[in-house]
Amino acid sequence: MSDSAGEQPLSIIVEGMLVAPQDILWEALTDSELIARWFMPSDFEAESGHRFSFKSAPVGDWDGIFEGEVIDAQPFSRLRYSMRGGSPNVEGFGHSIDTVLTWTLAPVANGTIVRLEHAGFTEDSKAVYTIMNGENGWAALINRLAKVVAELRENG
Repeated sequence: MSDSAGEQPLSIIVEGMLVAPQDILWEALTDSELIARWFMPSDFEAESGHRFSFKSAPVGDWDGIFEGEVIDAQPFSRLRYSMRGGSPNVEGFGHSIDTVLTWTLAPVANGTIVRLEHAGFTEDSKAVYTIMNGENGWAALINRLAKVVAELRENG
């Protein structure tokens, strides 16, 4: 896959193990109230074709809304959705993106391997890629996801 300039889009891949079964992770990744606790408020539903939005704080002339559509939802194992939004006039976070996120869950003896691929960053959206690939990007969000998952495990 390449953009019109012939350059390969950039991807962020984060992978690790969480000490929780797949069903708890699936719930944290797909329940809109739980998504709001670790990511952003949304009207997400894990159904292929469902259109949704993530709501962030407005920046510059961008209203803070990311639009998306669920591409694939295989309960407890794979979730794939698009994420588009931003403005070409905003520098850094809030700049235009048109990306796809793929979450893969695989059971292991003591928990679940979680893999996220956030793909489709272009040269134009490289500043957003740099932010999301840094310590305050997906790494921090995965830590917040892990806390929500731990709370779900504890509260059964």
